[in-house]
Amino acid sequence: QMINDFDPELLDMKPTLYFHLQQQKLIELIRSKNIEEALLFAQTELAPHGEDHPEVLAELEKTMSLFAFSDPENCPFGDLLKPSQKHKVAGELNSAVLESQNQQTTTNLHTLLKILHWSQDMLTQQKSRIPKWKTSPRNNQQLNLTVSDY
Repeated sequence: QMINDFDPELLDMKPTLYFHLQQQKLIELIRSKNIEEALLFAQTELAPHGEDHPEVLAELEKTMSLFAFSDPENCPFGDLLKPSQKHKVAGELNSAVLESQNQQTTTNLHTLLKILHWSQDMLTQQKSRIPKWKTSPRNNQQLNLTVSDY
């Protein structure tokens, strides 16, 4: 509702984002073990969306498969129940909102790192000897940058 109040056309223009938000709601219903409400929600909200947008059917099937396991967190698609799934959807929503406001959707640092990695790859392909930057995830969102020898 808050998204529609902010920009009534945003979800209409981004049906995949709408699906991911609805998918996250279904995931939360499954997480809370509210199975009857989750099934009803899937039938009334997500199934029709899947019919209109076949590109999301595979994701819908993965989400629906969570119903088949007594311990969905430890099933092949248990990653849907991890916080990283929420972060992914939140990031997608944030990018869509920023884009609708004609603002930059990625940080300058992120863009700089992409350019750095691309440059490094190009120089490596040319067999140039250069120090390499390595990134490693730390504390979920922070990056640890180190320079290694050639």
